[in-house]
Amino acid sequence: MANSQVHPQGWISLLIAPEYEERAKRMRAERDRQYGNIYAEEATDERWVGDLGEMVFNSWLKHEGVQGFQWVLDDAAGQPDFVTALNIRIGVKTVKRKVPPREDYTAQITARHAREPIDQFFFMTYEIADRRMWLLGGLERERFLQEARYYQAGEWVHPKYQVRQGHEIYNIEISKLVVPHLWIKPVA
Repeated sequence: MANSQVHPQGWISLLIAPEYEERAKRMRAERDRQYGNIYAEEATDERWVGDLGEMVFNSWLKHEGVQGFQWVLDDAAGQPDFVTALNIRIGVKTVKRKVPPREDYTAQITARHAREPIDQFFFMTYEIADRRMWLLGGLERERFLQEARYYQAGEWVHPKYQVRQGHEIYNIEISKLVVPHLWIKPVA
């Protein structure tokens, strides 16, 4: 994490080397073999960004000196992505964007992720063209669900995003997240 920057909002950004993208794509391909790929448009499938987010989060935890945590890689469907030594279960959520995050952006989880055994959510965004990962912050699960807005199928999140059937979401302003360096203290 030597090339990381802390921004005025408390977000952390870092440049990602191409070999890490390739590793994330291999991880995604292996998970698709294990669980099946239900994504209809495989040619434009960039779900590997989530795997890249987990890789970066793992590296960040190590960089911050967190010890005794587990990255859940085997039989991971429906499980937390990480479990700390304090038995705190973390779901890491990473989305891709074409531009850097703005303070008025939101973070989201699918409604089915709200039912997973998670204690904390941590959100990241990958500025894909510039290969820049942004660590935005996290929030305790119950607080997230209380403060997030639920969008059901057919509702519009914004003019370019209508929620599809079976893809209902909880959505929250990223300004409500606890910034990375504060979020990590009680979790580690």
